[in-house]
Amino acid sequence: MKKKKNEPKVKVYSRKCTELEILIIYRMMVLRIAEHLSGEEVSFLMGKPLDYFDKIETFKRRSILALDLYFFTVVLNFEDPGSAYPIFVKPNNAKNNYEMIISNYEDFVSYEVRQLDANNILVKTIFLLLDNNHAVERVYVSTADELEKLKLLMEELFKEGYFKDERTAYEIRYTCASRLESNVKPKMLMKTLQTYLTEKDGFNLIQRKSSKLNFNGFVYIEKK
Repeated sequence: MKKKKNEPKVKVYSRKCTELEILIIYRMMVLRIAEHLSGEEVSFLMGKPLDYFDKIETFKRRSILALDLYFFTVVLNFEDPGSAYPIFVKPNNAKNNYEMIISNYEDFVSYEVRQLDANNILVKTIFLLLDNNHAVERVYVSTADELEKLKLLMEELFKEGYFKDERTAYEIRYTCASRLESNVKPKMLMKTLQTYLTEKDGFNLIQRKSSKLNFNGFVYIEKK
């Protein structure tokens, strides 16, 4: 049977965990969507593998470190470091069966989390969230101009010795936004940094695990 044009691609993920764990995932997803960022962009800003956040949303990551939860709120610029933790709720500590239903439409994605009983019968819907479909590549007239401004600024930073020290993606974004006096999209910064990770001539960067004890992620530093 031929799939209808507007019929979504649906994937279902299952997990047995506590209500608190589900609520933390919910809070993280709400905050990500509120900032109009993809899971890949959030992972990048946190210094994590690019599939880190997607694994949280698909129940593939079984635990979230308190330190990572803190840095998540930092890179999204939330003043309250506990904003991703639902402290106002007193959840049941019993483990329940949950499923995440992700429906990919042409322009948006829906995330529905449901609680199931021992026989996989629906107990209740926990939440339903809608987000842009970040897999769709949207082309804007300003994109080339943004990339060129970032490239020119990067060259200035190299000449100033900015990358002689370890720099997190979040730190670089903040510096660029301050210098350009405008918002810097993480996706644009990712593309710009990638050129310096792969170029053989001119300025070069390497990506490595941070040597700082209080940061568990990747950083960028000038290649010697």
